[in-house]
Amino acid sequence: MANHPFTPLRHRDVRLLWSAAVISDIGTWVQLIVVGSLVAGTTGSAVQTGLVALATFMPQGIASPIGGLLADRFDRRKVFAAALLVQALVTTGLAVVLAFGVESAGVLTAFILLASAAGATGAPSYSAMQPDLVPPHELMAMISLGVYSWNGGRIVGPLLGAALALAVGPAWTVAFNALTFVVMAGAVTLLRRPFVPKGDGGGTVRERMLGGLRTMRTTPAIANGVLLVVLLNLVAIPFMGLMPIYAKALFDGGTGLAGSLATAQGIGAIVGGIAATMLGPRLSRSSLVVVIMCGVAMSLTGFALAPTVPLAIVAVMPLGASVAASFVVIPAVIQRDAPPESRGRVMSIMQASMGLSYGVGLLFIGSIGDAQNLRVAYSMGAILLLAGFAVIARVLPGWRAALDGEPAPVATDGDVSLAAGQ
Repeated sequence: MANHPFTPLRHRDVRLLWSAAVISDIGTWVQLIVVGSLVAGTTGSAVQTGLVALATFMPQGIASPIGGLLADRFDRRKVFAAALLVQALVTTGLAVVLAFGVESAGVLTAFILLASAAGATGAPSYSAMQPDLVPPHELMAMISLGVYSWNGGRIVGPLLGAALALAVGPAWTVAFNALTFVVMAGAVTLLRRPFVPKGDGGGTVRERMLGGLRTMRTTPAIANGVLLVVLLNLVAIPFMGLMPIYAKALFDGGTGLAGSLATAQGIGAIVGGIAATMLGPRLSRSSLVVVIMCGVAMSLTGFALAPTVPLAIVAVMPLGASVAASFVVIPAVIQRDAPPESRGRVMSIMQASMGLSYGVGLLFIGSIGDAQNLRVAYSMGAILLLAGFAVIARVLPGWRAALDGEPAPVATDGDVSLAAGQ
């Protein structure tokens, strides 16, 4: 069944990649929770803590477009594997720095920034590979697998990170994450076929980038989808990067509580990913987006106002579910309408937009949290999300048809090149 959440695992290459991704995502969350809690404990600042998460995701805004160009020019499998090995190397450097007792937020953030830039360079290649791994009717389920691995890592990683930090210290904990990148790179190299993009990938860098931008601008579903993910990342999703300071500032908790909250969010996210996949054939994409936006706003408000730790843990589950559903539904629409020859650039634009807006959102929500408190910051984010969505629905009356429709004709890269030369 196309809407069965694990249908893509019947393919050997998908099983290979996904099992390695689970290990890699666990390692990423081990590092996020340990380093984030270390910075939160030494600075006590929402903005400083947010900078750690910012360094993890912000490079998407700069490195993803470069990765998109590479993904549409070279074998996507090789580009992705090379990026993973660079991540492993830089993360090893971070582990060495921690072993020497360096705990400066600036130094730690710099290493994370470099590693994340490498990851963002490889991400468009992996995204562009996904539609080639499964039949079209399994694409949403394929994207959902990423939600399961990422949030499975969110469940296991924080708990494992807290245990490793106590047992062997932060340095060896981060070294574990470096090893997981090597595992993922090995899985990629074991794929039995190349993933060479269609077309010759010719033209100057400027012409090729304009080709990707024109595809986004002239394809309504892609343009509307990118706009929606930007809105979510600006005002709602920053709660994830601020989890350690939320635990400390509101409940005087440390790594253990931050890990428990992240675990609860991960459980909710897996449920949300499964629900989105199974509802996909039954509801229109636009109806799913309406449910998602309302769900994020309501659950973010509940999380903001939770008066006790148990209620905060309960409240973060539906929040994780609704956010995860957005990560399944909206990218599936964008990938559905992205032409194969420019898919890497289209996905890099989406990822760059997410990274930039998430970085701005972290600073925005974190600043409100420092000036007032995180309850006010999250509540304001929920209000702005609904207001922003209402504006989009008002200004772009065709957004429903765009999300629900068939792929629209787009300009070819050749047209773009001619236009750029005029």
